[in-house]
Amino acid sequence: MDYKNLFQLSRLRPFEGLALTAQDLVDDQTYHRRNLHRHVLYMHGHGIVQGLQVELEQRREKYVAIIQAGYGITRMGQGVLLPDPVAVPLELPQKDGEYMLWIFHVEKPDEGDSRPIFDTNERKEARVREFAAPRLHAIEEDHADAIALTRINVRMGRMVQVFLPVPRAGRQARAAESYLKPRVVEYIRVNKNIINNLFRTTLLQELTMNALGFYSALVSAEFTLLEEGTSDRVLYRAAGALINYGHDFYNPLPRTTDRVERFKEFIRRVNAEVPGPDQGDEIWLRWFEKFERLLQPLGKISEELERTVEAEAQR
Repeated sequence: MDYKNLFQLSRLRPFEGLALTAQDLVDDQTYHRRNLHRHVLYMHGHGIVQGLQVELEQRREKYVAIIQAGYGITRMGQGVLLPDPVAVPLELPQKDGEYMLWIFHVEKPDEGDSRPIFDTNERKEARVREFAAPRLHAIEEDHADAIALTRINVRMGRMVQVFLPVPRAGRQARAAESYLKPRVVEYIRVNKNIINNLFRTTLLQELTMNALGFYSALVSAEFTLLEEGTSDRVLYRAAGALINYGHDFYNPLPRTTDRVERFKEFIRRVNAEVPGPDQGDEIWLRWFEKFERLLQPLGKISEELERTVEAEAQR
């Protein structure tokens, strides 16, 4: 199907005496299918709707992608259903680089349903069978008739799954959860723990406006992320806002440990590079990698404060 023709519909105009052909019936079906595709695309977008999670396994010298059952929508509005989990053997590409595992919508004549052709001795398939077919392609290739599942990096004869976001569609209660969400949730959890421990020390015995604003932002974001299927755009913007509040909280803190002082400089740089609301998702994704790198030093600070508070409590 031509992607551009999805938006240029033409339907059959019957009249008395019209001699119908097989192509007329095909055109009539095509009109209704494309009208439905257009509706689905504009109402729900394209990408994974539910399921279709991928886990890459190495079995001896072979790699296998375990794809869970699920449903998605291609960029042409075509729904693709994988009714059961499948194990897909992956051929190791000869060229190193980044690849994308896609699941394609495939149509083939059903050989199990052939009919005789009028006034001949020939037979022809009278039904079309639709199914899903996973395939691995180089990252620079684009496929409007497929759904991107996961990135895979190939280097020196090894395949490694790359956990980066792929397009998602739909707003169902069990919509596909983003790779980004656990990172934002972890940022909220660790910072709440740090603030709670700081209030138990002499560093924050009085509630400051920065501390109040940061804690309120963490709680507000926590409630926002309760909904399953939170869009990547919301997750990006939530992370950007939390970094801004975190910067305003950490930088005025009295001098404590060297680790906290180093973190102040880290979060200052990340906050200075938060993209604007008009920036595209690719720019936000590059920035989010810096957001992720803050989680490790935050975890170390949280552990250090836990030990400090426990030591003071034992005195």
